[in-house]
Amino acid sequence: MQAVKLVAAHDMQLVDMPDPEPGPGDVVVRVDGCGICGSDLSSYKVGLFTDTVPGHELAGTVAAVGAGVASWKPGDVTVIDPKTPCGMCDDCRAGEPHRCAMALTSGIGFARPGGFAELVLSPAHLLHQVPDGVDVDDACMVEPLSVAIHGIERAAMPDGAHAIVIGLGPIGLFTVAALRARGVDTVVGVDPVEDRRRIALDLGASNVVAAVHEVRGVTQPAYAVFECSGRTEVLQAATDLVAPGGKLVMVGVPFGEAKVAPLMWVTREIDIVGSIASTEDDFVASTRLLAARPEIARRVITKRVPLAEVGAAFEELLAPTTGAKIVVDPRL
Repeated sequence: MQAVKLVAAHDMQLVDMPDPEPGPGDVVVRVDGCGICGSDLSSYKVGLFTDTVPGHELAGTVAAVGAGVASWKPGDVTVIDPKTPCGMCDDCRAGEPHRCAMALTSGIGFARPGGFAELVLSPAHLLHQVPDGVDVDDACMVEPLSVAIHGIERAAMPDGAHAIVIGLGPIGLFTVAALRARGVDTVVGVDPVEDRRRIALDLGASNVVAAVHEVRGVTQPAYAVFECSGRTEVLQAATDLVAPGGKLVMVGVPFGEAKVAPLMWVTREIDIVGSIASTEDDFVASTRLLAARPEIARRVITKRVPLAEVGAAFEELLAPTTGAKIVVDPRL
């Protein structure tokens, strides 16, 4: 089979690899689509998880099953939850395996070969049924949408509250869509890329602006501010948009240090809430939302590329000027 490996920072290479063979309890899936995630881009920039095949937002068709697998058969359409928790750490024992360090680093697309390939090997228990109403071409969006849903769950917004979403990359756009699907009437999006602001409006955002400092011109501070850009330099400004007693939900993953002035956090009793990955419930909720609103995925996916163009797609995403989610399609 053909696959794309991350060899070093800024170095993706198309390679030939042996087709995976399913062992007991395993399934081989023929990849129909795999999204490029922000964490993939971070790995690409600095060379994390080198000499493996990236890609953890994936869906496809079952090609072969191993011994003991009775719930799947060749031809079934599936989406994979890539996390492989250890089952022994504090988070796993506390019933929160999505926070497990092993789940976040040793799963499919990280330490294990991922979806930038024609075929991927997965434990059968990671597979989820794709419901009626979700096209296999769009099913790879279940995982990133589940991340947005998890952030909204962490916000625990009261009825009537409004929201601000900073960063309208795919996770931010999915956050806008999921908030609107849950009945949040006022959702303001922030992003410097005009095309992404347009997509946010298509997904139901009530207003969009290009920069954080413009937000107060269109709305009041919000109970929930979702920081989806991962940019440490906007952290203080984002917090200043949280209403007293509200929450800043950090869905984007910031690397490096941030300069903040926390006095107002204390006096206004603002909660700073982390949000990482998604739970199994979030994953199931994501499949149901896409089944009910398939147009969400179709609006966020703005480009599909073959394996041979993955490296160029990553370079494009380093400084995006248009578009949102790029999906790798090994069938092209």
